[in-house]
Amino acid sequence: MHNNAKRCWKQYNKSLVQRGSITFWIDKDFLKNSDVFESSKGRPKFKNALILSGWAQKIAYKLTFRTLEGFFNSLLNLIGSKISSPHYSLFCKRSKEVSSLLPKLSSRRSMEIVIDASGLKIFGEGEWKTYKHGREKRRRWLKVHAAVDPKTGECVVVKITDEKGADSAQLRDLLSNCPRGIKRAYADGAYDTKTCRGLLRNQGIEDIIPPRKTSVLREEKEMRNRNDALREIKELGGDYELWKKLKGYGRRSLAETFFSRLKMTLGDRLSCRKEENQILESLLKIQALNRMAKATYQR
Repeated sequence: MHNNAKRCWKQYNKSLVQRGSITFWIDKDFLKNSDVFESSKGRPKFKNALILSGWAQKIAYKLTFRTLEGFFNSLLNLIGSKISSPHYSLFCKRSKEVSSLLPKLSSRRSMEIVIDASGLKIFGEGEWKTYKHGREKRRRWLKVHAAVDPKTGECVVVKITDEKGADSAQLRDLLSNCPRGIKRAYADGAYDTKTCRGLLRNQGIEDIIPPRKTSVLREEKEMRNRNDALREIKELGGDYELWKKLKGYGRRSLAETFFSRLKMTLGDRLSCRKEENQILESLLKIQALNRMAKATYQR
């Protein structure tokens, strides 16, 4: 999809159109009481899998919790089921339980990753209202730190923090959860630190990170790749852009493309108020985008 090979635009356009298709495959056996409800004393308890499927529909169609209950009931009525949807409050209360059911983001063993971070709004006025009338309260964000496979556009690993989470401080956790065998990592100047370069070096990963223009040679072993980059740039007459082109640094923009697709397709604002719900909402958005990217790549 993102390689130098030419994209088949006809197939790519078909895959984008297919994203708007509304088709539900519901296993009738799944709607049996023994599969929908957990065995427990007292009031029957809906299984986590059913709650998670409701969350998935909430994210895909940008529903509130109350409209989600109505949406679920309409689907069950269409197939003639006598089971009613869980109460809308259950979807909110059970978010911690269902988080453990989320599958891995990607099963690919990527050879390269691009690393970046971006924010999702938690609450705050819209841009026009802020520009026109000023801010009424502090705007808040949830920060998404992601490692993306440049070949497929899938997010391989993600970590979610508050807006104060520094980009470089999250690299250790991202790398510890990345698949083995990564040979090269692309990142911007925010990761041009001794710690970040040392983490990549210790795992045998080549770091493609542009040094700052005011950088000087340093003696630490963690900075050897950085020193090599400074020498190469000097040999190129100080042309940073040419160095980036020769190193294939343009691939780093694919992380920005990932975040752009995430916000344009599924929205840049989180509707939940509780922190655990915001994290689950963010993860489900990324899961949904990964499925779209995978379907597009395979076509």
